[in-house]
Amino acid sequence: MNKDDSQRQKKWTFEVAVDQHPNDTRAKATVHWRGRELTGTGLAHRNPADRDVPAIGDQLAVARALTDLADQLFAATASDINDITHEPVVIFH
Repeated sequence: MNKDDSQRQKKWTFEVAVDQHPNDTRAKATVHWRGRELTGTGLAHRNPADRDVPAIGDQLAVARALTDLADQLFAATASDINDITHEPVVIFH
């Protein structure tokens, strides 16, 4: 990595935490960047008639937490653009 690359490189830190309960799995996905923080949450509920496969509950809860986090990040980006341009912003994804 040369000096120019290191000056352009930015660090965003993501953390995902999963909390399992007998029939529910909760996940939190957090991102830290430029002194800011956003946290998305997700929940997966196992139907009592379904087989107990905790890994699937983890995946679903994490996917929902990441989706929630992404939605918040889009909203924060739109707000930042609005603060600069003073015009309404709609971001599609």
